[in-house]
Amino acid sequence: MAQQRRRKTKPRRRGRHSRLYTLLSAVLILAAVAVACTVFFRVDTVEVQGNARYTDQEIVDVAGVETGDNLFALRPASISRELCGRLPYIRSVTVRRVLPDTLSITVTEGKAVAAVAQEGQWWLVDEDCKLLERTASAGGLPTVEGIDPLVPAQGTYLATAGEQSYRVERLRELLAALSECGLLDKLGRVDLTEDYRVTFVYADNFTVHLSPVTEEGMSYWLRRFAAAVADPRVDANQRYTVEIMDEKSLHFVQA
Repeated sequence: MAQQRRRKTKPRRRGRHSRLYTLLSAVLILAAVAVACTVFFRVDTVEVQGNARYTDQEIVDVAGVETGDNLFALRPASISRELCGRLPYIRSVTVRRVLPDTLSITVTEGKAVAAVAQEGQWWLVDEDCKLLERTASAGGLPTVEGIDPLVPAQGTYLATAGEQSYRVERLRELLAALSECGLLDKLGRVDLTEDYRVTFVYADNFTVHLSPVTEEGMSYWLRRFAAAVADPRVDANQRYTVEIMDEKSLHFVQA
């Protein structure tokens, strides 16, 4: 019976040894891969795409990438954060490792779409309400009334004191909806001083009063507004006041 017990335990010892060898092999393989990544995959080329405002070298310098850096030690999220923060006209960044030795940086640049006054000067903002730069004039951009920027800084996002914070959200929603509907390029003055409505001028001859709390949302009503403006029955040379204040329809009144 002792011999039988010994015969039964031998396969178990072989099984434990086999699992140990497998584990050690996996550890050695992972270590070899890690060493290979550290030793062999070094940056030789940085490709920059999508940029117009900033040069390739400006982007590479701000990204902090140098020839010889280890590809796998670079952190795409960190590079993206640096570029979007320090080069404010960059709206988004995609970073890819192209083995064996190339780092690809693709940027999407934004543009100024409105201007917000602050202490006699203007902050230019993109459609995400990111502060792009401070200037002496609005430069022909749509001006925004009803927002007092709080501690503005280039590369950060527009913010206000607590009682005005909802106005920034309304401005961001309006700019996004206008962009979605293809109306942003003809936007004029924006007035957010009244709590119950957003007022903006479109194409110089449409003054639009829009409720910010309609159930369908701004995008829905601005799509309907775009369709109405394109209707040949609407005289492009006539001035109109457009009321979008209820859940039913747009009201065009000749001014």
